[in-house]
Amino acid sequence: MKKTLKYEDIVAPNYYVMGKMRELGITDQYTGFYFLVDILDQLINESKVVRSFSREVYPMLAKKYHKNDCTIERDIRNIINVLWDYRLKSKLSLFWQKNEKPSCCEFIYIIKNYLVMNIA
Repeated sequence: MKKTLKYEDIVAPNYYVMGKMRELGITDQYTGFYFLVDILDQLINESKVVRSFSREVYPMLAKKYHKNDCTIERDIRNIINVLWDYRLKSKLSLFWQKNEKPSCCEFIYIIKNYLVMNIA
């Protein structure tokens, strides 16, 4: 009998990123949590420069997690839609001065900047 892999089994444990995201209120109850951890790990630890998330990052994650590119982006956008006005807007106001919600790419870089600035 083949064991079904969970997201926790696929993503390399990056406890700093996971802990800081949980402090912001982004928990693993959202499927996009694991996608964000993976993306942020690459951006921070591997110093990866991304020119296009839709051409580079989402297809790579889709292949890794056996999902569709659109699913990856939708799950990240779901976090933004659910949590932006409720929790994240006030906590990340230093990194985002505009009134509207950020796009997925902008959100990822906001979280990245937050994580980098809060490294102890």
